[in-house]
Amino acid sequence: YFFKLKIKKKFIEKANIFFKSNFKKNDKILGIHFRGSTYKTARSHPFPPTLEIMINKIEKLIINENYNKIMLVTEELEYLEKLKKKFKEKCIFYPSYRMRKIDAFKIYPRKKHRYKLGAEILVETLILSKCHGLTYINSNVISAAKLLSKFDQKDHKIFFGYNSRNKYIARWLWYLKLFFPFIFGKIKEIKK
Repeated sequence: YFFKLKIKKKFIEKANIFFKSNFKKNDKILGIHFRGSTYKTARSHPFPPTLEIMINKIEKLIINENYNKIMLVTEELEYLEKLKKKFKEKCIFYPSYRMRKIDAFKIYPRKKHRYKLGAEILVETLILSKCHGLTYINSNVISAAKLLSKFDQKDHKIFFGYNSRNKYIARWLWYLKLFFPFIFGKIKEIKK
């Protein structure tokens, strides 16, 4: 079956307004989808990078590919704070809901919270679709951004392997790799 999705005009307008207010025509923008939170413990999902690995990756891409702005999409407040501090005025982000430690789907801190989470990531996806390059681990957000893009974006995919299929092991494996790399193996990029 083939079906066509149509994005409501209000979301497209929000993305366009944000993009025009934060970027100039001559900016070369690196879109970053930096997953954390549930991706650290999700069964069979790609491992997310550590903050240190992501900062190193961004620095290399800025130097090697001449990006002068980064559009950061992340659900983790700590990641946003650290990347803002590191990249200062280069780091642009949409004012979406972010969290510390607690899964955003397990709490309800605002009216229509789940609807707003969906609306925010849709706008962020539309903004990512306008970036010149993307760095990410696989996710539906990146797949949608690439699909919606009106031009070829430079692809800077990163891959760290997959978490276990076992739900008990998956809950801890990312953390074990982080704190006991000599036993469980280090979280490091795997070149495909």
